[in-house]
Amino acid sequence: MAEEDKRIAPRQRVLKAAKIITMDNTSVIDCTVRNMSETGAQLVIEKSVKMPDEFQFFLANGDTVRDAELAWHRGDRVGVKFKGESRPAPPAVRMYKR
Repeated sequence: MAEEDKRIAPRQRVLKAAKIITMDNTSVIDCTVRNMSETGAQLVIEKSVKMPDEFQFFLANGDTVRDAELAWHRGDRVGVKFKGESRPAPPAVRMYKR
């Protein structure tokens, strides 16, 4: 079954800067969002980056964060699954806003 066929929600193509932030707000990974839906996203990261299993997802031009978990990782692409609803970004996260 093709990967697109497994998706719960349709994804839209986007090209936005985002941040992957560890749950304790101590590490930040820059990434680019390639496509996104209500349930998840595909991100581009540097190949050498070690992805955490759980993290906060923050669109660099936004004011909210969303908990997420790693679904898959292939080269410089990762799939993430969102957990729960968006919530206001705490001050420690908003400082990463571009």
